[in-house]
Amino acid sequence: MLRLSIIVPFLDDHAKLESTLLSLLENRNSELEILVVHNGNYDDPYQLGDDEVVLIQAPEAYSHTESLNLAVAAATAPAVQILLPGMRVQQDWYLPSLRKLEREDWDAVASPCAVEQSSQVVYGLDRAALPHRRLASKMSNHVAPLLAGTIFRKKILRLVGGLCPQLGREGAEVELQLLMDAMDLRSSIASDVLIQAPHRVVAGLDIGYEMGKTCGQIACAYGAVEGSGVEVDSLAKQLGHLAGGLMNPKSVAERLGWVMGIRDRSLENTIRERLVQAADRLDEAAEVERLQTVDAQKTRRAA
Repeated sequence: MLRLSIIVPFLDDHAKLESTLLSLLENRNSELEILVVHNGNYDDPYQLGDDEVVLIQAPEAYSHTESLNLAVAAATAPAVQILLPGMRVQQDWYLPSLRKLEREDWDAVASPCAVEQSSQVVYGLDRAALPHRRLASKMSNHVAPLLAGTIFRKKILRLVGGLCPQLGREGAEVELQLLMDAMDLRSSIASDVLIQAPHRVVAGLDIGYEMGKTCGQIACAYGAVEGSGVEVDSLAKQLGHLAGGLMNPKSVAERLGWVMGIRDRSLENTIRERLVQAADRLDEAAEVERLQTVDAQKTRRAA
């Protein structure tokens, strides 16, 4: 029985993609399907699409997140996992997270990732720092899932509208976790470290002006929606943090980006609509499930 669909997006590095696919193919079994999504820029030199993987070609104009949403829609298993090119897996890497997802009441279970050529393990996002993007290097109840490596219930991911197409990978994973928190969806972390990748693949873009601005835009948009759980600091406090950051050159660009992002309201309507639609779809799905349960109970009593 198919239990998990693994989605690997092709970006621009054949060697990294092939490293990940080789790792998956060496450890695959009948419970898994592998999907590679690309924008027409992957020519499948080894003819893997004949029987090893499912190739999905997204429109050329699609963003990275739009392509991932397309692949999630095409997945046929009840759970999906996104692995980025450069990630490598060990045998049965998915089982601890998938079992936790199936046996307990979670909507997503994160898989820790070991950073190659170091002793560091990245467990996910630091939920306490959101909507700032900070990586968690210790396992705790405050870890939120990174986009890569986490196993999601496909149904839930579809009901909340998938990834925000206006955002890149790093912004999309921050926004998705805020959306899940706002919808009272639950995520957890597996303890087994069975995935590894280079630091840049695990961590994504370096924290800097662009990432700070993206997080500020997200914070501004969520802060404008009542009940989202996000409160934005006053501009005076933000500028105070910026002034403090001048003592640390590594953080000043991010803090400046954050201040500029807070003043940018371009995501506000998009986020409000996503939250409204996600709530409506989740409520409708819950009602359908309730009615199905009632019908099943009536059938058992009649029998």
